[in-house]
Amino acid sequence: MASLSGELTLGGADIYASSAVPSMMIGQLIWDGKTGKAFRYVLNGTSALVVGNLIQASVRTAQHENLAIGTAAAIGDKYLQVTNGTTTIVPADFIGGTIGVYTAGTVAICDEYTIIGIGGTLTTGGALKVYTDKPVRYVYSTSATVNLKKSPWSGVIQAPITTATEMPVGVAVYPIPASEYGFIQTHGVTAMLSSNQTAAVGSMLGTPCLDAAGAATVYAAATAKAAYGVARMGNATGCGISVFLRID
Repeated sequence: MASLSGELTLGGADIYASSAVPSMMIGQLIWDGKTGKAFRYVLNGTSALVVGNLIQASVRTAQHENLAIGTAAAIGDKYLQVTNGTTTIVPADFIGGTIGVYTAGTVAICDEYTIIGIGGTLTTGGALKVYTDKPVRYVYSTSATVNLKKSPWSGVIQAPITTATEMPVGVAVYPIPASEYGFIQTHGVTAMLSSNQTAAVGSMLGTPCLDAAGAATVYAAATAKAAYGVARMGNATGCGISVFLRID
């Protein structure tokens, strides 16, 4: 079993395995104290991950943003009641995600909580009960709106070619099957698919992927581009190169 151990590691964990049911919170960060590598616990999306590919968060769903508070909340409540948009909610997909104030009403903008569960009517226009990790800190009026966001590590996908559709979250170290839970790497030395894009030793790497989905590409600072690591070898089409990840 490929277990991790060391001072900063949160228990033992097999990074080369997956399961159909979760064993910890999505997004849990663990460190290998011996190598300095870090890994995040993810829920995979609908396609098996490819080892060495850059992985991104699931594509943004605007229907889970700017949602109305359907029933006022009091200080100390354990959930916020939210009116759903037009996309059915799958509660497991939002565990470890966040709910945060978008427009204030009577509450502070950016007041935010981690989601520990969702109940209620999950379909279009339904009254959702979004359970929070801490008691509600303010009075929420029905004039407030909130953003309901998945964890970046929930429903992860291969980073697409040409245009990134969310933030980079790691590199696959194990072919996690569709809809299963496992680990991807977010920090330290790893092996990554390269393409014929020019990348010399020491080049900063970033999104979007060019030439091939999931492949390493030199970072070019601009809108909708995100840096995630440094090349330790030059790119070569279809080869695996050494990369130092800096996501965590």
